[in-house]
Parts: sequence; C-alpha cells; structure tokens
Amino acid sequence: MREEPVIQDLGAPEGCVSGELSAELRRRLPARDGRALAAFFDCYFDRIYGYVRRLVQDDSEAEDLTQEVFLHVQRAIHTYDPGRELRPWVFTIATNKVRDFWRSRRMRDASAEDGEDGPGLVAQVVSRELRAEESLSRAELERRVRAAIDALPEGMRMTLLLRVYEGLPFEDIARILERTEVAVRKRYSRALEVLRESLGAVWRADAEESR
Repeated sequence: MREEPVIQDLGAPEGCVSGELSAELRRRLPARDGRALAAFFDCYFDRIYGYVRRLVQDDSEAEDLTQEVFLHVQRAIHTYDPGRELRPWVFTIATNKVRDFWRSRRMRDASAEDGEDGPGLVAQVVSRELRAEESLSRAELERRVRAAIDALPEGMRMTLLLRVYEGLPFEDIARILERTEVAVRKRYSRALEVLRESLGAVWRADAEESR
C-alpha cells in the first residue's frame, strides 16, 4: 500500500493568499507546524501535480510522483529557510523527482498526447506568446500548441512550463534547473523557436521572448 503524506490529514488549511503562504506561516514551516503544513499543501498540491503531469504525461505516474514530492517536502521541511522564496524550493524538489523518474524508466524521449489535461497551460501560452490567425478556432489552436509543447525536449519543456505556467523569473528557473540564467533564457528562446517551426503559419509572435 502506498504511503500517504501526513499533511493531508491536518484539517482545513488557512493562510494561502493568492496562491502563496503568508510570511507568518512560512516562518512556522520548519517547525512542522500543522496549520502551516496544511496551508502549504492547499497552496501547492494542484500546481505541483499539474506541473508533473505535463512532464510525465501519465495520470497514475503523476499522482505517484506528486505524493513523492510532498513526502520529500515533509521529511525535508526543517531545512527550509523561511527567508527565501518557497516556490522555487518546492519546484526544485518536483523537478528532481521527475528527472529521477525519467532516468529510472528511460523516458527521456517520451512525447505522448496530453489527453484530458485541459487547455489551461495552452491557453496561457496562446495568450502570452501567440496571436492566432482569425480564421483558426481557439480549440484547434490549443490542440496544435499542446501537441507542439508535448514534443519539446524535456529541458525546453521544463523551462517553458516553469516560465509560462508558474510565471517564475529566469533567475529562479536557473536555480531549479541548475543552469545559468543566460542558459535558461537561451533555452526558453529556443523553445519558442521550436514552437514557431512546429506551428508554421499558425504562429505569429509578437511577445518579448526574454522578459
């Protein structure tokens, strides 16, 4: 039977405002404060699952990996420095779990369909990076963009997800992926170039690629 994280049993969480914990709750995390852990779980579970799901492209594997992420967080929370941003710390753990999964299952080249994952990320990419031709329906555009994102190499896909889906600055993404900020900016720009090439005439970019 799979071990379930204790933080799921801590009751109704409070203190998650606009997707982030308050400074007070962050300070209480290293002491394994129940209310702080519950609020942390409420703020981050769906976001981590969505990030992992888009990378491994399998519901069951994403659920298992997300559980592993939060079990890891629970074991390591005493090492968290409340003076630092919480989000990069959590997404670093999630990214490393996905990398371990790819290494163990030899899935570096996986590019399966996104299935029922929904248009959330695609809609953000479309609104932030693309201006579709008026003759193309939004549903068709989202389908094409989703397929193009799924086909990106893992490093580019991670960078794109962290930048567009989570809105992280390049500095934080560089720490998460253990690359320089310059390398991450180049990888992000390259990911957009690959999407342009994949989408052809559908793509008419007018975004600032290195904001």
